[in-house]
Order: sequence, then C-alpha cells, then structure tokens
Amino acid sequence: AEDIHGSAVLLLDLINDILDVSKAEAGKLQPRDDQIDIRDIVESTMRLMRDDSRASGLNFVDEIPDGLPRIKADARMLKQILLNLLSNAVKFTPAGGAVTVNAFLDRDRSFVISVRDTGIGISADDIPLVMTAFGQAENALTRQQRGTGLGLPLVKSLAEAHGGSFKLESDLGTGTTATVRLPASRILSETAA
Repeated sequence: AEDIHGSAVLLLDLINDILDVSKAEAGKLQPRDDQIDIRDIVESTMRLMRDDSRASGLNFVDEIPDGLPRIKADARMLKQILLNLLSNAVKFTPAGGAVTVNAFLDRDRSFVISVRDTGIGISADDIPLVMTAFGQAENALTRQQRGTGLGLPLVKSLAEAHGGSFKLESDLGTGTTATVRLPASRILSETAA
C-alpha cells in the first residue's frame, strides 16, 4: 500500500508539473497576491524536505535574516519554486554536503531567494539544456536519479509570472546556486529593510 501511495504521489506531481509548464507556455499562469512571510514558506518547505535530506546525510542551512519585509506572491507557486530547487539540491549533493536557503533585499530593492548546494554541479555547457523542458544533463549520478527535466523550466516560468527572473550558476564538482529575483514592486513594506 505504501509503494502504491508513493507511486500515485509521484505521478500526481508529474502531471501537475506538466500542467503548470503547459499553462506557462500558454501565458496562463496568473499568480495570486498573497501576503507572504518568506521565513514561513522556507520553513514549511524545508520541513517537507527534511526526511530526504536526513536520508541523504545532508545539512540544511537557513540563512533568512530576521525582519525581512513581507512580499506579494502566490504562496503555492513560491512553495513550488522552493520544492523544485531543494529537491534538485538534495538529489545532486553527496552525503555530508550542505544545502543553504537564503533571502535578502538587494541593492536595487529586488527581493532575492537563493538555494545553494555543495553538490556535483552542472557544466556551463549543460546549463541551457537543463533550463529547457525535459532537458537533463548526463552523468553517472543523473542517470541514477528520477526526474522529468521539468523542475527548472517550471521555476523559471513561475518566477517570470511574478515579474521576476531565475538564474542558475554552477561549477562542475563544486555546487550550484539557483537564484529567484522578485521585483521591488512585490515588497509590501520596507519596515525591516
């Protein structure tokens, strides 16, 4: 029963990713403007990933400073962004490595959320490939991991639906940093800036 449930959840996640990618391609992703405390979203997402990280022998680090302002964003979409980025970080970081989530206000007043890992990294030549739907870099570890190649293109689409951007930086053998940048217009108050 547990295997059947796990398979059903995996299939549902795949279908939802395909539907979200299809909506993005059709220009139909419309984020709601929920009032978000990024710390709440990060903590709840990290709780969901904690079992996977423990099983992988990883250290999860939260570098969210106190006092960040709330933002206008779709809570479900933001959680999906973090789940996809954390899932990739957990899959491609060997035991003993670290996955760090950070958020801050940049000098240009944009709201930045990043996920950094100490994993296997991606070669510069493969970054454009992994940013396309169903694109996956080929190496021994990726062949062992399950995935559809939809996660990163979906993160990009969800960030852009919020008027933001997504950037992936990586060094092969060193790790990867995935950065979502939301525009200053998404910040609700500057009280804590």
